[in-house]
Amino acid sequence: MHQEEIFSIQYYHGYILQLFAAESLFLPILKHKNYFYLRLVGAFLIYGFLSIIFTNLIIKVATGLSSITIFLISLGMCAFIYKNKFKDILFCCVGAQLLQNLSHNIEMLFYLPWKDFYSPVGWFFLSLGVMILVYAIAYFTIIAKMKQSEEINIPNGGAFAIAVVSALFCYFIQFALQVYHLDTYWVSALPLLLCDVLALIVAFGLVSYRDKQEENMELERFINQSNKNYEFVKSNIDLLNLKAHDLKHFISDTRAKSSMDDEGLKELQKTVEDYEAMAKTGNKTLDYILTDKGYNCHKLNIPFTFSADGLCLSFMRSSDLVSLFGNLLSNAIEAEEKLTNKDQAYILLKVAEKGKMVSIHIENYYSEKIIFQNGLPQTSKEDSQYHGFGVKSVHYIVKKYHGTMFIQQENNVYEVNILFPRQEETKQQKSEL
Repeated sequence: MHQEEIFSIQYYHGYILQLFAAESLFLPILKHKNYFYLRLVGAFLIYGFLSIIFTNLIIKVATGLSSITIFLISLGMCAFIYKNKFKDILFCCVGAQLLQNLSHNIEMLFYLPWKDFYSPVGWFFLSLGVMILVYAIAYFTIIAKMKQSEEINIPNGGAFAIAVVSALFCYFIQFALQVYHLDTYWVSALPLLLCDVLALIVAFGLVSYRDKQEENMELERFINQSNKNYEFVKSNIDLLNLKAHDLKHFISDTRAKSSMDDEGLKELQKTVEDYEAMAKTGNKTLDYILTDKGYNCHKLNIPFTFSADGLCLSFMRSSDLVSLFGNLLSNAIEAEEKLTNKDQAYILLKVAEKGKMVSIHIENYYSEKIIFQNGLPQTSKEDSQYHGFGVKSVHYIVKKYHGTMFIQQENNVYEVNILFPRQEETKQQKSEL
């Protein structure tokens, strides 16, 4: 082979850039090594150089092996620039290869039946247009969701095995089609296209499902921890009520024995009676939550008004009630604490049964602009009011009981509205009440 042939650029080398573009889609979700962009430029130049040379050498020996050769070189490039585990890098590279293959097979469906009508320029723009469309759809439906995870961690089985086996299957079928010159028929693209789509859906679907399961487990742990805090609060309230009850009788006896009508004793007795008063909603768990939050609001001079029919919440587990109302009211209290004008502070809670639905409405004053994403409030780390597991756990519990939640901010009023379908409580849930 002449030297010019070894370094010559052929039409099939377009795969080099197409695969690189597909792998670049995963750039935001993989961890970069030091001097990343310097590494990226150097690795890309070596990747392109070696891919051209090796494919020109291999194509003279065996037709159909050029694509897997380019893929292996690109895998080495990605291992050089990313510091994730090799299996995670391999999974992303396989996903990129499936995307490129999907784009190529869609392109062939439109090119092969009418190839005599396409000029080289027309074919180029067809290929570019299909690639941009497929990659854009993949980014917003697959990769953007993976970006929400702090760290990508692909399990060894399941999704990983499906992705690798599917990629190898596609390579084998494509290799066979090229060897027997069947890739010139447009129908040959259909099985490969179907395989690409199914592999992407199953592999990334399993990853998404696994991530969701892990998030749900974390939320359950968060809810259980909230329940442990509730038990501590409940004990404190019971102890406080006991002491308040004894103190109230002591003051009454003191006033009865005293010939003077001491205004100080009257005021002290009223204060003790206020602290002794428990919320009475018909649901003991909700009573303790509202009593505790009522104490907090009283201490912070935040007007707290509630009207709650706790009986209509009897279908909910105690731990879920604690997390739901605990987080909603804690968020509201934290918001009112930040107000410069304390006269604007207030919290309103309503729980009622409406037909076959249970309605929960909570509102508080909040003047700062809140940004919403997917119906949930998003804030910066500096403003952690609505940040973290709080709102996520509320949303999780709402979905757990097949409810709907709507959050809005209008005229400096922050509102949370939740609707649950009325359900029959279990014996265990009844015993918790």
